[in-house]
Amino acid sequence: MALDKKSPLSKKEKALMKVVYREAMMNNGACLLSPIDIFERLPLDLEFRATELEPTLKVLELDDYFDVTTTDKKGEPIYCVNLHQKGLAFVREEEGFRRSLRFKIFLTILLAILTATVSVIVRYIWTSISI
Repeated sequence: MALDKKSPLSKKEKALMKVVYREAMMNNGACLLSPIDIFERLPLDLEFRATELEPTLKVLELDDYFDVTTTDKKGEPIYCVNLHQKGLAFVREEEGFRRSLRFKIFLTILLAILTATVSVIVRYIWTSISI
């Protein structure tokens, strides 16, 4: 049983998208973020290097989650982010993926229990016929 809908984002892309989504939703789908703002909001257990930020933003932009424009403010880069339709639906898409995954895990466990039960019943019938 394969997953119908794979989550297309890596762990780092998801973490960055969550930060951008939270900030943008506070301002009607657009926000200004500096690299420092982003790194402050990323989970501490995630090894996200400063050199990975720009390429990850570009990948998310190519995937049509948002538009990002880089500007300079007193020598510090600032990212102007405008969410697209796919970016606005990010949380809903992730929840749907998790729900689908939970259902498939539940179904797998249920089928394993059913298989074990049928196996025990067949063995019992087989041994009672053989005697």
